[in-house]
Amino acid sequence: MPHSLPRLSRRLLLAGSALSALALHAGIAAASDVQVDGYSFPDTTTVGGQNLVLNGVASSSILSTRSSIVAFYLPSKQKTTEAATTVKGPKRIQFYMVRTVSARDLSNALLDRIRQNVSTEEFRANIISTAQLGTVFSTIPRINKGDKVVIDYLPGTAGTEFTLNGQKIGETIQGEAFFPMMMKVWIGPKVRDTTREGLLGLTGSDAR
Repeated sequence: MPHSLPRLSRRLLLAGSALSALALHAGIAAASDVQVDGYSFPDTTTVGGQNLVLNGVASSSILSTRSSIVAFYLPSKQKTTEAATTVKGPKRIQFYMVRTVSARDLSNALLDRIRQNVSTEEFRANIISTAQLGTVFSTIPRINKGDKVVIDYLPGTAGTEFTLNGQKIGETIQGEAFFPMMMKVWIGPKVRDTTREGLLGLTGSDAR
């Protein structure tokens, strides 16, 4: 019996060390996420079986006032609009709403931003896919504060898919040229500098 106490103590010590290691690992993992206003963006994600890196995070005011926190995930870090929109491979746009908006208002705002930030030729060449964007949110009345919208480009099918809180919405929009147009909603020439720079990883002011 006297010998069992030291063995028990050693077991408790080992168990405590293991728990401490797990807690440290969890803390390091949590610390690698970017936190913005309580919304978390992991440093990496997977789309179409490929690992993507967080290119940047920024506040967005596409609905006249601050409405969302948006992040770009790309196959590799890119610092210019041209490089970000043309890099090969899957891509992801992810944003959280910071206020509740009607789905129609969000859809119209996205379409307006596309018109403002792409050339007339580019818009005309993709008029069908752009029109499809107007139907993506047609089955839901609103996007609530805290909702997560994800827009993925999958090069295997050359399709762009939308999900709301993990559930697919709308039909897949086909065409390789459409996703770069979506990206320009947030990093196009007529977008607020702080939003563009945050998503291109040029500043941490809006992303931290």
